[in-house]
Amino acid sequence: MKFGFKRKNQRYTVLVVPEGSQPVFRLKMTSTYLLAGLVAAAVLLVTALVLFTLNRSHAFKIAALEAKLTASSEQLQATVSDKEQEIDRLLLQLVELSEKSKTLETKMTELERLEAELKSITNGERTGSGIQSASALSWQNSDAGRSMEGMGGELIPLSEEDIDSLIEETRESISASLEEMPALQARLEQTKEAVTEYKKMMRILPTYWPADSLTTTSPFGKRLDPFTGKLTLHNGLDIKGNIGDLIYAAADGTVADAGYSTSRGNYVTISHPSGLSTNYLHLNEISTAKGEKVKQGDVIGTLGSTGRSTGPHLHFEVVKNGVMVDPEIYLIKPEKDEDE
Repeated sequence: MKFGFKRKNQRYTVLVVPEGSQPVFRLKMTSTYLLAGLVAAAVLLVTALVLFTLNRSHAFKIAALEAKLTASSEQLQATVSDKEQEIDRLLLQLVELSEKSKTLETKMTELERLEAELKSITNGERTGSGIQSASALSWQNSDAGRSMEGMGGELIPLSEEDIDSLIEETRESISASLEEMPALQARLEQTKEAVTEYKKMMRILPTYWPADSLTTTSPFGKRLDPFTGKLTLHNGLDIKGNIGDLIYAAADGTVADAGYSTSRGNYVTISHPSGLSTNYLHLNEISTAKGEKVKQGDVIGTLGSTGRSTGPHLHFEVVKNGVMVDPEIYLIKPEKDEDE
């Protein structure tokens, strides 16, 4: 005998009662449909909750990514700014290096000019003013001679081609200067030795101006004698001055004679290693003695007007092989303003 149980499918009615006098709405359904509707609602609710949770999680991630992206962007901007500053600094150093290379070229040119002038000096030419002008030119081309005042113009950045060209020019300039420097240094050493010998030679030649005054009153050669008015030979150089002015040895040497005569007055004669001798006449006082060794520039007496003289002056003579020669062939007149 079989017993069966059949579940009864119950029916349900949902009443929707509106306000007012409108009729009541009746919704009839079986338990199966009601259960299906509840399950569907539960599924929709769970799905909505899951989607809400996922959306909120994604929102947090997006916000974190946006913050990270903002930080990365700021860091990148700061890095770019630092790189630009570094590039500007390197460009400034490059320009400074280029200027220094030009200064180095100028210095090399001035050294070569100085070398030529020193060689010309050793050959007997007087080029002191040339050396001074070369030094002045070097100063004008150096950084120390420049001023930032009175400068302007448009701001035009250097292009990559300009930078490459500047780098190449600077490299070539420095390389050329470095290659030339050893040879120039060797030549300057040789010139230095020659100048040293030249200085020794200049000390034994009567090149030193023998008085404080630079004013000359009578050159070497023919003139009218100040006492007789007749044409005579003046065998020395007269340098005007004040009584008591110092008189200096024109070159290294030995005092060959010192004394007094009616025509020369107080006088000193110095014999020099070059074979020349010099005479200093009309001195007020003599401060050396025969046989004494003197150096160029040493004081040997004071200026006066003794002997055959019309007034205070130094009569200076140079004797070569027993013959009087023009002192101005040897003397180097100091380059300074005259006070007389």
